[in-house]
Amino acid sequence: MAKIRLTPEFLGDLGELYFKHLCQQRDYGYIRLERIHRTLPNPILEFTHRFERIPVMLPEEILDEVTRVSKPTPVNGTNSYVFDFLTTKVYEPDSVKYPNKREPDDFCWVEIKTGNSKLSTHQFEVANSCKVRFSLFRITNAFLSPRQVEIDWAFDSLRGPPPG
Repeated sequence: MAKIRLTPEFLGDLGELYFKHLCQQRDYGYIRLERIHRTLPNPILEFTHRFERIPVMLPEEILDEVTRVSKPTPVNGTNSYVFDFLTTKVYEPDSVKYPNKREPDDFCWVEIKTGNSKLSTHQFEVANSCKVRFSLFRITNAFLSPRQVEIDWAFDSLRGPPPG
């Protein structure tokens, strides 16, 4: 019998798993910033929702911001992205074949944090520079049974100066 070590990477993966399932239950589509970066300058992004890919046309008003925020920074030989995901609401009549239109307010940047990890000063600065909403998806007790896990999905609650 093998036992898995509870590493920071494992904890991060658990956080993403909870995030993805809550998106499914609340009808949000999500896309990783690295996928956005590979897709641009094409303004049609494919958001994951359940087992489908929903093509969404980025509004012209946020295209520059999405391009700027999804650009990676090289850190120790690998690309690092300032946030984890961009989300958008998924609507009943959305097509999986043709690009769906959205308003800028339908989008939200998401950073996932587990345990006691905090946003970096850089993440605060970028969040404050954005017109698109920002949300922190926090799970402090990710190692508990799923029935006991509590998730705080706070929208725009962290705008302003970083904690001193």
